[in-house]
Amino acid sequence: MDNLTHGLLGLALGALRRPEAPAGSPLSVTDKAVLLGSFLASELPDLDTLLPAANSVDHALRAHRGLSHALAFAPLVALAATGLALLVFRRSRFLPVYLSSLLALGVAHLLPDLWTGWGTRLLLPFSDQRLTLDWTMVVDPFVTLPLLAGAVWAWRHRGQWRRALLVGLACAAAYVGLRGALQAVLTSQVRGAWPTAERVQVFPAWFSLTTWRYVAVLPSEYVAGSVSPGEPPREERRLPRPAPDALPASVRAVPTVHEALAWARFPVISSAPGARGRTVVRIGDLRYHLRGEPTLAFVLELAPDLSVAGARLERGGNARELFERWRAQPGGKP
Repeated sequence: MDNLTHGLLGLALGALRRPEAPAGSPLSVTDKAVLLGSFLASELPDLDTLLPAANSVDHALRAHRGLSHALAFAPLVALAATGLALLVFRRSRFLPVYLSSLLALGVAHLLPDLWTGWGTRLLLPFSDQRLTLDWTMVVDPFVTLPLLAGAVWAWRHRGQWRRALLVGLACAAAYVGLRGALQAVLTSQVRGAWPTAERVQVFPAWFSLTTWRYVAVLPSEYVAGSVSPGEPPREERRLPRPAPDALPASVRAVPTVHEALAWARFPVISSAPGARGRTVVRIGDLRYHLRGEPTLAFVLELAPDLSVAGARLERGGNARELFERWRAQPGGKP
């Protein structure tokens, strides 16, 4: 999830604890530390974006959403947020601040990253598996806006700050819950249309409340399309599933290539000769598609000795091109 949403969620979760000070009176030192600690805990995990990495692919897949996003390290991250809050508000009590920080870390950061589609490695260091619920896009204004409205109202009407934050939290939570329920309904619709599929998955679509994307896995091919409640799934494109030997074993063993392959749940793979004897490997994922066309791929340039000479993330075009492609899909036009 984006950092604005993380922070607003953390602030709202800090309001779950009933303030020590009576309503309408200034907050106690501990009340203020609870709000600050909750906000900091919801933001601290993403400091891993500052970690160095060999290339942009390793940064996106290894450095980010690493140990700072793992459940096993959550107590330490919450402790860091608590320590920072206590430095600002020195006379506050430790336990309420720590418990609120731990709650905010889990519910305002780890859970939102889980319900987006990119995937997060919650089980590190015991498992490197990426877990995801695929309920919302990484940026979803329908999650953020209720939280933002509550925060603005709380700032302008200080006497109602707690109620405003909690109302915003309740609206955002209800929306996310509805997204999860809608995904289950649409998944059932796609399964009904493709009863012989090995697997089907439904993913959020950009800027759409009701239209979702889907992928059905058949024995030799993928079927990509879109689906809306109460309507038959629309098939948009079929692509062959990559063969096990689509890439030589030596190429698959390159750590950066291996990481990209592990990230792709519905891989679309190609390999072609490049300049100066290099091999250009493109690894896309069909869960990111517009009208059946993959829009996101990692492109790796491998030198003859299989070292990574170049690596980049391609998003299928610039913002304007992606917007025009989105408008052209069924249900995309405003």
